[in-house]
Order: sequence, then C-alpha cells, then structure tokens
Amino acid sequence: MEPLAPVKSLPKSLGKLTGIVGILLLLGALIIIAYYAVNIPTEQAFGERYVTTTISPPYPINEVTTFKPVTVVTYFLFCGTALVLEAYKGHIRFGTRVLRAIVLTASFAAAYEFLWNMFAWFTTWLKNGGDLDLISNNFHNHVFPPVNFNFATKISFLVFALCLYVWRSLGSVEAAQRTRNHGRE
Repeated sequence: MEPLAPVKSLPKSLGKLTGIVGILLLLGALIIIAYYAVNIPTEQAFGERYVTTTISPPYPINEVTTFKPVTVVTYFLFCGTALVLEAYKGHIRFGTRVLRAIVLTASFAAAYEFLWNMFAWFTTWLKNGGDLDLISNNFHNHVFPPVNFNFATKISFLVFALCLYVWRSLGSVEAAQRTRNHGRE
C-alpha cells in the first residue's frame, strides 16, 4: 500500500463552500427521512416506507430513472459526510489512532451485516418469491417491526463505505500530524 499523503487543506473559500454543500446534503437527507416518516406513518417492516415509494428527478433525467428515497438518502449522507470531512480535516487536532481502530471495526461489522442481509434477502426471495422491495427479516422474534431487507442492506453498505472513508481520511490526518511533529524536531 502506498504511504498516506499529508493533508492538504482546501483553499479557504473552496473549503467553506465544500463544507456548506456537505451540510446542505446532510440536511437534505434528514428532510427526506422526516418527509416520508410523516407522509407514510405506518409500515409492515421498518424502512419499508423508504423503498416502496420513488422520487422522480426533474426532466429529462426522469425519462431514464427514478430513485427510492433510501437511495437518495444514502447518496446524500455519504457525499455530505465526505464533503464536510474534506472541508474540515485540516482542522482535526486530536489523536486519531483509537478513532481509526473504532471505524475500521465498525466497517467490518457493517460489511458482515451487508453480506448477511444480501444472502438472507435473496434466499428468502428464492424460497418465497414476491416483490424484492417488500421482503423483510422475519427470522427472529422482534419487539419492533422486522427490518426491510432492501433498506437494511443499503444502510449497512452506507455505514461500511463511510467507515472506510473516515478511516482513510483520518490516516492522512495522522500522517500530516507526524510530518508536522517531525519538522519541529
């Protein structure tokens, strides 16, 4: 693996713009989550409201595709987090080793959940048939409604990707801190 490059901060105006766009994307994800929670108050399985409806983008894109709310939320959360982290990673001053270990462990757990959900989702579909968007995890007794597999799979992959991104990004922060500390000696 190639060594991590030191952190280069974005120019101040671009860094602010990047941070603002990232925050707007994160707010957009929260608005979509709240909108569907209010407009579709009941569901058979947790997360189903985010996979059984669609968001139609403006013309001409809507002629080609539509998006499920969970897909848009996933894109917005990943891009928003990445932009905010990129905008402010030059300002991170705390030790990152423990945090890197935590996010790497979380990425392992999320990858495991993603793979388990994929196998369970498609095994259930092959066994029972039906609409892929309506299949939920009914393998366990739940206090709460079972979780929709489509929703859970996308969210677990989001957590996996975010954890790896944060792990890599914090590694470059750590490398920059070592370079700065080495220059002082």
